[in-house]
Amino acid sequence: MSLDGILIILWYAAKPWLWLIALLLIALVASLWFGRNPKGKPHALLWPVVIAVGILAMLLAPTLTQSQLSYVATWPDRLMLLAMGVGSMLFCWLLLKSWFRSG
Repeated sequence: MSLDGILIILWYAAKPWLWLIALLLIALVASLWFGRNPKGKPHALLWPVVIAVGILAMLLAPTLTQSQLSYVATWPDRLMLLAMGVGSMLFCWLLLKSWFRSG
């Protein structure tokens, strides 16, 4: 398969989710813009919220593909599920780190 064919397949796979990607990028840019001068240490509540979002994303990820959590049986499936959770945690941390400041 050529590179053009691969890019076309990726484009059609991402096309239904472009509105969500744009919405998440707008939220991230707004969060970083309005909270760009944070003072103080991060609040202790930030990490439990980030971990909860990561676990929730891992539990809800199979439903996005009309699958079930019980179908995640092989190690590549589990690794991808873990990557989705870690990615969600990272995005949530980037989104909330400037808002969860104490002092």
